[in-house]
Amino acid sequence: MARKRPNFILLMADELRADAVHCLDALPVKTPSIDAVAARGAVFSRCFAQHSVCGPSRVSFMTGWYPHTRGHRTLTHLLRPHEPNLLRYLKNAGYHVQWNGKNDLLAADSFPLSVSDRCRERLPTLPWPVNPWPTDHRHFKSFYFGCRGQAPYEDYDSLWIKRAVEFLASPPEPFFLYLPLIFPHPPYTVEEPYFSMYDRGQVRAPLPARLDDKPHFMRELHRAYGIDRLSEDDQREIVATYWGMVTRLDDLVGELMAALDASPAAGNTVVIITSDHGDYVGDYGLTEKWWTGFQDCIVRVPLVIRVPDARARHIDALTETVDLFPTVMELAGLEARHTQFGRSLLPLIWGETNEHRMAVFAEGGHAPGETHTLEDVWPEGTIYHEKTRLQHDDPTTLAKAAMVRTERWKYVARLEGKEEMYDLEADPCELVNRIDDAALEGVVREMRERLLRWFLETGDDVPFDRDPRHV
Repeated sequence: MARKRPNFILLMADELRADAVHCLDALPVKTPSIDAVAARGAVFSRCFAQHSVCGPSRVSFMTGWYPHTRGHRTLTHLLRPHEPNLLRYLKNAGYHVQWNGKNDLLAADSFPLSVSDRCRERLPTLPWPVNPWPTDHRHFKSFYFGCRGQAPYEDYDSLWIKRAVEFLASPPEPFFLYLPLIFPHPPYTVEEPYFSMYDRGQVRAPLPARLDDKPHFMRELHRAYGIDRLSEDDQREIVATYWGMVTRLDDLVGELMAALDASPAAGNTVVIITSDHGDYVGDYGLTEKWWTGFQDCIVRVPLVIRVPDARARHIDALTETVDLFPTVMELAGLEARHTQFGRSLLPLIWGETNEHRMAVFAEGGHAPGETHTLEDVWPEGTIYHEKTRLQHDDPTTLAKAAMVRTERWKYVARLEGKEEMYDLEADPCELVNRIDDAALEGVVREMRERLLRWFLETGDDVPFDRDPRHV
């Protein structure tokens, strides 16, 4: 008898750094539910997102395209009806595609083509809380909002998980359950007991703000967000709150997995847990993220995949989130009808190889004169006013940039501002920019050539269908 097609659960955290998941870097962050999934699956310790902002990153992993391939480099140019995506392939193949969560992926007209059902329930509270600080407070622009109350606390993440639990009680099979959640996206705020869960004196100290040799957007953000006014204790407060947000997310994962274990679909469901990008959380004197920030805390993301019948594995090979598209397609027995650049992770998951990629890539930013790609400026006093204002006041802070990272080296090319070169073996925290070091001229040249070849290989996609030349 032919095996049934597998079901899928894809839980997409927003802004979850890889080192905030205990089973990846062994920091004292409590993530027992994700760790339990990892204990029965494949843990990818060096997975990298292709963009540092949610929309372009999600488009990449749902298509196998890099952001530049089709110009998906903004928050407002999402996947349109003429463009392929993983959910659409699955729906056309008979999968029930259930969507519980935020968007940042599909244009409005693409939903009927790609999604079978979507949780549209609304809560009386806003997804983003109001800034609690007066305008002259040192935290007013830092993204830190503090404690938001006491558990049980219902927000959109808890609602979407609750509806997912109900869905799993009697799911239509085969299904693809997509859960793009909000946490631990800033503002940094969470309810008790998570808010006080981590001793402020024991959490890691953020990396120092040594910005003289860094691209100028970092210095601009450091001032604009008021991080230059924060003490080390203030920054540890942000770290502890972020970790509390991560543990709160992990508890929701626990609810989801308990429901799956009790579900009739338990033995035939692939579980994928990942994130679209990371967060500075005080590192380098910064919070949140930026369009052209490519430090590992921003582009390295957790990836855990549990496939029925596969052995548990810890995989150190360099991987990319574009690799999710061909992996799910292969598991579902489907063939792509568009050019994509991901590489299936199944040979790693099945233990057939330990090698995958020699280098990983990320990109972001805007070309000079691309005013139609800039975000609208948020009103003064709102959480994203400074971030959006800076783009318009100084567009060079948003100038196009691209990263290539190998086992040892990381190079960042920029249209404007300081390029970057790091020896990750000697300087894993990326504190010393060696772009001007004459001893590394050969390495810089090699990395530039890698980047150029990548752009040449992935610069477009040719449609599979053909038009007649003679009509």
